[in-house]
Amino acid sequence: MKADIIVKSIIFNRNLGKVLLIQRSGNDPTGANTWENAGGNIEYGEIPEEAMKREIIEETGIAEITIERVAYVTLVNAEEPYLIIAYLCEAQTEIVTLSNEHQAFIWADKDECRNMLPKAIIDDFEKHKIFEYIWDIKNQI
Repeated sequence: MKADIIVKSIIFNRNLGKVLLIQRSGNDPTGANTWENAGGNIEYGEIPEEAMKREIIEETGIAEITIERVAYVTLVNAEEPYLIIAYLCEAQTEIVTLSNEHQAFIWADKDECRNMLPKAIIDDFEKHKIFEYIWDIKNQI
């Protein structure tokens, strides 16, 4: 069995002390109206970091992004399994220009993330101490 590789970004804005969440469009066949982090499939010939930057630009319009480090890697055992490489990223801008794949965005604090993101994502965030890492960055301001 082969698994696709998907990159996801956890985009933190140090000035706001918040993480960017984007909402899938209402007509999306996979996860309509759900909240997520920007990301997508790696295209042929891309390395994961290139794919991450491309997906962030395509989905949010944010071109100036710093990829801090890999946050975690997880395998999703669905009908068609896929491997997610999640990156911690930092953006200086608050301006977001959504693609037609998404209908809304929010710069979210920890509680908003917990309330808006699907349980599987929150479980990964908790398991890999993402909130603690982000809180440490926020406190360094």
